[in-house]
Amino acid sequence: MKYKLIILMLASSLLAQASETCPLMKGEENDPEESVVVQGKQLDFCCGSCNRQFSENKAYYIKAIKSLYDKFSAAERDKLGVDKVQLLDQRTCVVYTDRVINPNSPSLTHGGKKIYFWSSSAVRRFKRDPEKYLNN
Repeated sequence: MKYKLIILMLASSLLAQASETCPLMKGEENDPEESVVVQGKQLDFCCGSCNRQFSENKAYYIKAIKSLYDKFSAAERDKLGVDKVQLLDQRTCVVYTDRVINPNSPSLTHGGKKIYFWSSSAVRRFKRDPEKYLNN
């Protein structure tokens, strides 16, 4: 019985940790100061950049990220316009691959294809050595 309790405590701790990571910067621990409330649900982020990106692109991120999508009912998603959003084929930044991009993210055209980036610094890094990031 004692071991079952320990295993249960460890499992719940791991689940709590999994839910405490940022949905936009995968794997980053959330900052309790960086949250927004949408349709009565508190959504936490790791930093002001993620909070800002989400706040400016709510419907897109709710549709693009399953953990966010699952927090809202069909009626709530409809009210937010989630189902009207068309997702990009590209989901993450090619430079900072743990960061989810959106249609308003910085972008450039390379080889006839539009590429989205998390930030202007990612664009600069890409320009210095595009093949480094395209071949990953």
